[in-house]
Amino acid sequence: MGRMYTGTCATYNDDESTSPTQESGEEYGRPRAGENEPATEKSFESCSSPTTRCKEAFGGVCGGNGEFIQDTSFRLKNSRRDRIAYFLDRILAKRSRFFILLGVWGLLQVLCAGACYWLVWSGKLEDSDPRDDDQVWPIVETIWQAWTFMADPGTHAGVTMSGERIVASMITLSGILFFASILGVTVDLIREKMESLRQGKSKIIEANHTLILGWTEKTIHIIEELCKANESEGGGVVAILAPESKGQMELELELQLPIRYRRGTRVIFRSGSPLVMGDLLRVSVHLARAVIILSSTGSADQADADTLRTMLSLRSLYDQLQSHVIAEVRDIDNEPLVKLVGGPKVETLVSHDVIGRLMLMSVRQPGLAKVYEALLGFSGDEFYMAEWPELVGHTFGDLLLRFPDAIPIGVFSSEGYLALRPSTTLEIQEGDSIIVIAEDNDTYKPETPSDIDAGDPPEEVKHKRIREKILFCGWRRDIRDILQQLDRIVQKGSEVHMMTHCVPLEKRTARLMEDGLDVDSLENLVIVHFYGNTSVRRKLEALPIESYSSCMIFADEAFESDTLHADSHSLATLLLIRDIQS
Repeated sequence: MGRMYTGTCATYNDDESTSPTQESGEEYGRPRAGENEPATEKSFESCSSPTTRCKEAFGGVCGGNGEFIQDTSFRLKNSRRDRIAYFLDRILAKRSRFFILLGVWGLLQVLCAGACYWLVWSGKLEDSDPRDDDQVWPIVETIWQAWTFMADPGTHAGVTMSGERIVASMITLSGILFFASILGVTVDLIREKMESLRQGKSKIIEANHTLILGWTEKTIHIIEELCKANESEGGGVVAILAPESKGQMELELELQLPIRYRRGTRVIFRSGSPLVMGDLLRVSVHLARAVIILSSTGSADQADADTLRTMLSLRSLYDQLQSHVIAEVRDIDNEPLVKLVGGPKVETLVSHDVIGRLMLMSVRQPGLAKVYEALLGFSGDEFYMAEWPELVGHTFGDLLLRFPDAIPIGVFSSEGYLALRPSTTLEIQEGDSIIVIAEDNDTYKPETPSDIDAGDPPEEVKHKRIREKILFCGWRRDIRDILQQLDRIVQKGSEVHMMTHCVPLEKRTARLMEDGLDVDSLENLVIVHFYGNTSVRRKLEALPIESYSSCMIFADEAFESDTLHADSHSLATLLLIRDIQS
C-alpha cells in the first residue's frame, strides 16, 4: 500500500455546491508540518460542517471523523486502457509484427463482413455465372463478395436489394480504411528505406576495393591519387567510411573531384564510425585490398587514440582480413604503441614526421621538392615493387641491364629487410622483391641483358661544406626531431634562428628538454631564439633576412587544429619574406 497523507475533507454547502472549500486551508494531499509517518485513526479531526464529504476522485478515503486521507498507491496502478495501449505499442514497434497484425485483422474483417452479408444476401447469382444453385455455398459466396467489396470499392454498385446495399456500403468503407492503413505503412517503409540509402546505412558488397577510414583534408587527395593508379586497370572501387553524413561527403568530392576526373573509379560513401565493428563490416573491411586509416581532427593524442581503437577493432578480424593496413599516426611518440597493437599486418606512417623530414631535405637542396612530388604521386614515374622468380641467383648489378623501361633502386627481402642502393654484388634470393622506378606496374618486366657502352663516367667534383644559417618561422610539435636530424647533416658551427610567438623565449629550452632534446647535446648546431609573430612585417625586418641560406616556414602548433588559419598564417609569412628580400 502507498503512503497515506492526511488533510481536511472538501466542504460542499447545500447552496454553493459548485464551489468546494477547505476547512483548514490546507491543500489536498499535502502532509501536515512535522508529520513524517503514515496517518492513523488517532490523527483524524472532525470536520465542522455536517455536509462534509470526501473527494474520492483524488484517490483518498474518508476517515471515521470526516478526515480526508489521500492514498498515493492508486497512482501506481495501471488501468486496463494503459495496459492495452502498451500491448499495442509493443506490437507496432516491430514492423513484422505489425504486418502480421494487419493480415490477421484483414482476415477477420473479411470473415465478419462475409457473415454479415450472408444474413441479407438474396442468394441470386449473376446471369453470366455458369454454376448451378446446388454448386454454390452461400457463406463462401458472401465471403468472396465481401472481399470484392473491400478490394474494389466500385463492386458494390451492382447490388440491387436495399439491405444488401447498406451492408455492402459498410463493407466497402471498412475496406477503404483497411487498405489505406496498408498503403500508409508501405509508404512509410519505402520512405524509411530511401532515407537509409541517403544516409549511407546499407552494406557494401565489394571485394578487392580500397577502404579509407576517416574524412579529413587528405581524403580527397588520396582518392585522386588512387584514381590515377587504377586508370591502367580500367578503374576500381574506393570506399569511404566516416562519421560525416553521406550527402556532405559526396558534395565535397563532386566540387573538388568531379566524375570526369575519376578515370573510371567508383567512389562509395558510407556514414558510420571506424571504431564500431558493425560499421566496419558494412563496408566489407575483411574483403578489401587495402585499408587506409586516417587520423581524425583535434589533438594529436586524441587522434592517435582513435587510431589505436580502430586497430583493436580490426584485430578481431585478422583471421579473415586479406588487406594491407596503413595507419596514420600524428605523434611519433605514439607510433610504438600503434605498431604493438597492429602487429605485422599494419604499417604506420607518422605524417607529421614525414612532412618535416621532406621539408628539411628540400630546403637544403633547391628543386628536390619537385622530385619528391613526381616520385610520390601517380603522375609520371613512381615506385613499384614486385617479385621476379627468373632473377633468383643474379646479382643486383646484373639487374641494371635487364630492365630497359625501369630503374632498379633496391631490394626488399623476404625477411622484411629493406636495402636501397645496395651493393652490386648482392645476390637476389627467393622471395625478394625488386624495387624500381617505372611509369606503371605493367610497363616493365625483366628482359635479356643488352650490351651497352656506358662510356667514361664524369669526374667527381668535391663540394666544400660551409656553415649554414637557417631561419625557422613557427614552432612545430615535432621540432625536436627536425633539430636532431638537421644536426647530423650540417657543418659544425651552423646556426638555426627560430622566431615564433607561440612559445615564450624563457620557456623554449625547458620545452625542448621536456620533449627529449638537450640543447647542449647538439654537436653542429647553435640555436638562436627570437620572439615575434612572423606574419607581422616589423618583426621580420628586425631579422638579418639576407644572411640566411634557407628558410623553413612551419604551421605553428597553436593553429594545428585550424588548417585554414595555419595555411593563411604561413602564406602571409612567405609573402612578407619575399617582399623583404626584393
